[in-house]
Amino acid sequence: MYISRLRLANFRNYQWQEISFRETANLLVGPNGQGKTNLLEAIYVLATSKSHRTVRDQELVSWDAETAALMAEVRRQTRPDVTLEITLPTAGEKSVRVNSVARPRVLDLLGELNVVAVWVEDIDIVRGDPSARRRFMNVEISQLSPGYCFNLARYRRVLEHRNRLLKQLSQRGTSRDSLTVWTAELVKYGAPLVASRKQFVDQLAGPAAELHARLTDGDEALSLEYRPSCGLDAGRSVEEAFWETLEEVREEELRRGQTLVGPHRDDLAFLIDGKDARAYGSLGQQRTVALSVRLAELSALAVQIGEPPVVVMDDVFAELDLRRTRHLLEVALPGRQIFLATTEAERLPSDLVAACDVYRVRHGGVEALR
Repeated sequence: MYISRLRLANFRNYQWQEISFRETANLLVGPNGQGKTNLLEAIYVLATSKSHRTVRDQELVSWDAETAALMAEVRRQTRPDVTLEITLPTAGEKSVRVNSVARPRVLDLLGELNVVAVWVEDIDIVRGDPSARRRFMNVEISQLSPGYCFNLARYRRVLEHRNRLLKQLSQRGTSRDSLTVWTAELVKYGAPLVASRKQFVDQLAGPAAELHARLTDGDEALSLEYRPSCGLDAGRSVEEAFWETLEEVREEELRRGQTLVGPHRDDLAFLIDGKDARAYGSLGQQRTVALSVRLAELSALAVQIGEPPVVVMDDVFAELDLRRTRHLLEVALPGRQIFLATTEAERLPSDLVAACDVYRVRHGGVEALR
């Protein structure tokens, strides 16, 4: 899978840019603030329909424009080639087209272009709040399964209604019959989320451990541990575990007026030699964990979709020594299209740079150097 042509119109600092790419490594070089990250962000939006930097689509539109538009022509090995378009207005809802046909749902874009993105901010997946790790799982699983995104949206809606009812019951003490109905809906949409998250983490665990050992020269052992709030064991299905845990906390939920169990309370632990990296890991260890997990996604996605996904890396090399940078690129580069952004090509191994198509990014423009 690779992007053969990319077009940006009124997106961030790009008024108009159309450029063709090969199925190879593409190195984007230029000072900070020129548009390297914006170009990578555009690719990510085409894959996920969302930005990793903001929840407000209006911020993606150039300041003097009313609408931004993105287009990518994607060549694929296991499925027919596809053209993707997304329009982002400053007012109203965004819209998508697949092969020039308008789709009724933005979710229809998901899964057409698979991207693994490595950002400097990825360290927050390790050291941040549980919400950052839940978002990580939600975004990555949604690329593999649009059905997951559907269940997630329904779950959030049910959760909102159930929390409202719990608050009313805690204040007024009215009939609890309707709570059972909303609990059933919570389990209906929440249990598939838990099952998908567990499968996703299980798929990542092995490759992440191998990559982390490589990046640390075997000095550290990394393991991943999915921690659902409902608790899982071999003797119960996800639905049974969810139901039973909700029953156990029902009186506490009624007292506090909120749902205390469900995917919105899950977490994901990264353990270095058995210790939680969030609590005990150094900054360097946490960043290496984040890189290991992102790189592990490459193999997990490739197995799922039957071909290598596109990779984007946004200046993640500044804090790495040359040895770890080489290890990182030796894993990421072969056999796939990759977009690397850096302020200085000298930070990268010269032999690997020589294998890249190089582009200079200045003032919202992209120029091919070789």
